[in-house]
Amino acid sequence: MNLSDFFAQLYSRGVSGNGIERFFCSDDGKSSLYFSSPFRGVFCWANDIFCREIPMDVQGDFSGFSLNFCQEGACEVSLLNGNFVYVSKGVLSMDTSMVKSGHYYPSSRYRGLELVFDLSAIAADGGELARFGFDPFAFERLLYKEAASGSLMVMPSPAWQRKAAFLADKMASFSVSMAEIRFYVMELLFLLAHDSGNRKPLHLPSLTKGQRLLATEAERLLSADLSRHLTVEQLSAMLGVSPSSLKKYFSQCYGECISVYLHRKRMEHAARLLAQGSLSVGKIGEVVGYQNQGKFGMAFKEFFGETPLEYRRCHNSPDTRFSGQF
Repeated sequence: MNLSDFFAQLYSRGVSGNGIERFFCSDDGKSSLYFSSPFRGVFCWANDIFCREIPMDVQGDFSGFSLNFCQEGACEVSLLNGNFVYVSKGVLSMDTSMVKSGHYYPSSRYRGLELVFDLSAIAADGGELARFGFDPFAFERLLYKEAASGSLMVMPSPAWQRKAAFLADKMASFSVSMAEIRFYVMELLFLLAHDSGNRKPLHLPSLTKGQRLLATEAERLLSADLSRHLTVEQLSAMLGVSPSSLKKYFSQCYGECISVYLHRKRMEHAARLLAQGSLSVGKIGEVVGYQNQGKFGMAFKEFFGETPLEYRRCHNSPDTRFSGQF
């Protein structure tokens, strides 16, 4: 399996350098994968995502495992029993398979580091990884033992998180050499394999397909018209579920309670409209649910640290800052 060629079939290529290839994986060109293969059968990429879904269609059997560390946002993980859990900031998902049908990002934002291990290719390289102190086959056996659901969610040490974030940021800026990528990857793997404190399991609650559907439908109804003020009680009645259950499903899926999520979406959408510069401040306030321009201005400044007019002067550009779906 050559993931570089596979990505090239799915996404458009960007600039390359230092053994890193950039792939644009959304139509608007805002979402990118920064890809490298530091060892035979080991694929590493930094994600910088501004959309809900990244398509992927991997055919055939895959013998190996994958690691997915979240720096920002959230990523959905499908479990073997058909349920879903959500990787959020600081969480590492260690999975006994590779995602084949694509990634889903509930809040349209995700940054992180992903590693995929193709054991068939690794077996043919003469044990290069083992010589560096990491046995991928022993690690796979450990995963199968500890990850009964197919995925093991852990909260690595702060030091491990900093190292993973450092590598992802360096790859996204092309400011790291292949030798350095190899070193940083091996350091991360060694710490995972030899320090059980980095593998302390998190018992994250999961959602069934029906519960996930309720959460995503609630989000769709809220985002369809940001000027509308739907209460949780109204939403739950529309969806045929209790308010307490809806609040629980929503926060599990999106990582925020409904009110916080909706407020953030309103402010980000207002910022995008201000940057475009075609609507008045008062009209933008109405679009995001504020009939009183003064209250809108206060809410916006509290969120961004700038008044709407100050923000417009600094950010008036067709290349807007936010690209979430509304």
